[in-house]
Amino acid sequence: MNKPTLWVMCGLSGSGKSTIATQIANENPNTIIVSSDAIREELTGNYEDQEHNEEVFKIFHNRIRKNLENKKNVIADATNLTMKSRRAIMMKVNGLNVRKVCVIIPKPFEQCKIDNKNREHPVPNEVLDKQIRRFQIPFYEEKFDEIQINVFHKENRLTLGEMFSMMEGFDQKNPHHTMDLYNHSFHTYELFSSKCYPAKYNIAALLHDFGKMYCQTFDENGIAHYYEHHAIGSYLILENLSGIFYENIGDICFLINYHMMPFSWDTDKAKQRWKERFGEYKYKMLLDFNECDRAR
Repeated sequence: MNKPTLWVMCGLSGSGKSTIATQIANENPNTIIVSSDAIREELTGNYEDQEHNEEVFKIFHNRIRKNLENKKNVIADATNLTMKSRRAIMMKVNGLNVRKVCVIIPKPFEQCKIDNKNREHPVPNEVLDKQIRRFQIPFYEEKFDEIQINVFHKENRLTLGEMFSMMEGFDQKNPHHTMDLYNHSFHTYELFSSKCYPAKYNIAALLHDFGKMYCQTFDENGIAHYYEHHAIGSYLILENLSGIFYENIGDICFLINYHMMPFSWDTDKAKQRWKERFGEYKYKMLLDFNECDRAR
């Protein structure tokens, strides 16, 4: 008998997760959709209630495991945008002999905003803004057997050339950066390419700060800051370049998404924790990249 499959959906509100979950269920007999939103409505009578998330997700995780134990396929239908949220699912099903698949739905952010308004239960735009800033690209070291990326929005995508043109002359307005965004990125790329990692990671080096153009804010001294630019940049690269770099886009976005992490690895305990999470190769790559990114 084939072992059950667990599909873990990953996408912003309004990205079409539930629609794709239904398609997967229809194509795979003996499949149950476990939806955090449906549980929230069942528990509180209010689809939008956020006051009982702890209880909602306790039920969510328990139902996932129970159905898998009963040899049913399960689709975990929630945003699952962060390592923490996906890790909670993986820990709950630990020990079960199941196939684990992550399904990423990188619908363009602006399209999510439009489609969200047309949903039966839309979320406020500020919720979507928070979601993209929390986005963490899934990766195989999270114990997935397969990662699928649904590429179905192909209109109005930026090309690599257009991205580089946008970066040229972008003043970072920060004392830690003497170069404009393009020249800093190219300088980092030149240094990092000498480390002899695969070409896909060199592409990531060129684009690692692309998200800065979408989140520039200023403090009282007129100094620019770029909070969560790594998450925003990773999502934007994913939505625009998945069709071109489909085989490598996950790894490209991995470096973009997590390149800021080594700045906070200031204890041996932290370094060991992330070495275990990312694996030796990706951990070392992030440290090597950080060395190049710091160079001015």
